[in-house]
Amino acid sequence: PADIRRKKLHNMVEDLKGSIRVYCRIRPLSKKEEGQGDTMITNAVDAMTLEVSDQRFGFDSVWTPGTQEEVFDDSKDLVQSAVDGYNVTMFAYGQTGAGKTFTMYGVPGKEGTAPRTIEEIFRVTEAGKDRYNFTVMGSMLELYRNDLLDLLSKEAHGKGKSDAKKLNVRQEKSGSVMIEHLTEEQCTSAASLMSLLERGNSKRTVAATAMNSESSRSHLVLIIKIVSVNRETKAQLQGKILIVDLAGSERLKKSQVEAHMQKEAIEINKSLTALGDV
Repeated sequence: PADIRRKKLHNMVEDLKGSIRVYCRIRPLSKKEEGQGDTMITNAVDAMTLEVSDQRFGFDSVWTPGTQEEVFDDSKDLVQSAVDGYNVTMFAYGQTGAGKTFTMYGVPGKEGTAPRTIEEIFRVTEAGKDRYNFTVMGSMLELYRNDLLDLLSKEAHGKGKSDAKKLNVRQEKSGSVMIEHLTEEQCTSAASLMSLLERGNSKRTVAATAMNSESSRSHLVLIIKIVSVNRETKAQLQGKILIVDLAGSERLKKSQVEAHMQKEAIEINKSLTALGDV
């Protein structure tokens, strides 16, 4: 009963914060931008309000740019919700070069949301292991143009090979979304899940554009499934965390991409408009 009460109160608080939360992070000017004489056009009025050209916009949180820890702290409690059987999605959206991949993945010493989420998952499951048996599964895919690619399958080494199994997205009667033929691996520690993340990341499609020397040309999705079985009652719960690093939105003229990369940019922008359906 105490655990049920904790679960209920925790997720009630999370629901009060909003089922959809929008955060804004402003990155500092790059040396190139400063050299061009560019200036900041944003002004953080307070921790939840941003002013741009005399217009004010409200968010659940505003960072200018804040630290990686501060950004993660605002969504850390959602890990507990996923362990409690809820589905959670976190994604970064913005134009190419805005700092999405840095926020989501970071660099050594300045780890982003994904590696911090992984550490938190295993901290939470370790704390609850007396009452529950936990199984953590990881998978990783990218949406490149109109193709879904499994980044953990052996065929993913040669992208576009015909021997790679086609991934199909389907909705089950229960309402949950399944991806057929997607490789799923059991991870017993934060280190093994981080290793999976690094393997998948190394196969992601990137390219240089005028706006970003390493522009992400695909939407990257890390799926972490957490299954818990109550040791006493044998009741089973399944939660899921999706961490999405979206490809950068861009204007063709500004990014100066050519040939097939123009088609990439068109497909990227087209798919990003689907976010309006959420």
